[in-house]
Amino acid sequence: MNRWFCHKFRRSVDPGLLICAALAALALPVHAHAQFTGHASATGTYESNSNVFALNSGSSPAGSPDFRRSDTYFSYGAVLGGSYLLGRQELFATASTQEFKYQHDTQLDNTGYNVDAGLKWKLGDSLDGQLDASRTHSMVPFYNLTGLTTPSLVTVTEQRETAQLGIKLNSDWQVKGSAFTSKSEQPTPDVPNLQLTQTSGRTTLEYSGFGAITGGVMAEYSSGNYSGANGTNGASNPSFSQTTAAFVAHYNHVRSSFDGSVGYSRRSSSDGSDKTSGVTGSLAFTDQLTPKTSFTANIARSINSYIFNQGSVIDSTAGVAVNWQATYRLAVSAGYTFEYRNFPGQGNNPVGSDRVDIQESPTMAIVYRPLRWLLIRPYANIQTRRSTFVGGHFSQNVYGVSFTVSTSEKRRARQ
Repeated sequence: MNRWFCHKFRRSVDPGLLICAALAALALPVHAHAQFTGHASATGTYESNSNVFALNSGSSPAGSPDFRRSDTYFSYGAVLGGSYLLGRQELFATASTQEFKYQHDTQLDNTGYNVDAGLKWKLGDSLDGQLDASRTHSMVPFYNLTGLTTPSLVTVTEQRETAQLGIKLNSDWQVKGSAFTSKSEQPTPDVPNLQLTQTSGRTTLEYSGFGAITGGVMAEYSSGNYSGANGTNGASNPSFSQTTAAFVAHYNHVRSSFDGSVGYSRRSSSDGSDKTSGVTGSLAFTDQLTPKTSFTANIARSINSYIFNQGSVIDSTAGVAVNWQATYRLAVSAGYTFEYRNFPGQGNNPVGSDRVDIQESPTMAIVYRPLRWLLIRPYANIQTRRSTFVGGHFSQNVYGVSFTVSTSEKRRARQ
């Protein structure tokens, strides 16, 4: 990281979070036992994709005589992280970077990164929280860019600041609160200054007096604003707000656990172009079938921002997976995901109609650890999509293998 990047990163962090971090630091015990833990890893990956640009069968960009649907890439990257534990307080930081080199479509070569740092703090037995700031930069998958005039590299850069707070009222009742601010920049050839800023706050009241089940209620409010479209394709840079109320529940037993919520969300925008509502929620279930085999299932429905079209998408997903830990060195997983995505007012058949995508993806992966410091992971998946958007159908086969070399955690303690 050069000085300019670090200066920009520090300037973008919400001053209020820094003040809270300083106050929490003042509460640290003076003579606490300190301990530092660090870790590092390096990864190399080979991947082949039969349809890199997620195009409809038979489609090819105009003016591209050497166009190929398939391509392979090599990538390499590194992760460096650490935490500093002082009494009951913990400072942590992680930085990672990954470079992608395509063999044919070299215009897609890119470098992604992630920087994350924060503080986990506790004051007594009834008050705890976390402050976190992160910045990520990555390539946008082409299946999220359907309708792009000319298939080309599009990246998204997001800066996010998050604060969490937990208050234990008594042995059965607790209040949890969280808030975040974020700014996402996703320039495209048609809209080079496209941005989305968002803020959100959530409060949850939970009761744990039901034994293995914890239940409660949750309320959330979020708002955001698109900018940079400048009237492109009729876009008006709308602002929006969204409210959600839900019941939440958690269950933990010897072999099984679930975490879920069910509620209602309503979204409205300043110009009426982004208005939707409906039942939302999620359920994640895990069961340890045998000492070596586990099963997971999840369903979810949510209203999310879709920056590419300056609008929203209603995502309904369901997935199952089976994980088999054959030995300490070998694990195998297989899964299937189904997605039903509704894009209100973003269709082209006719223009202004609702667009509906149905995506399916079976996956399989093997994790093999021949040595404590070496992990080998071959993987494969098939992704298909049927869409009411003209030109939105696609299918692709992906397979690859990654090699990760990692160090064991290094601990250093001092008074």
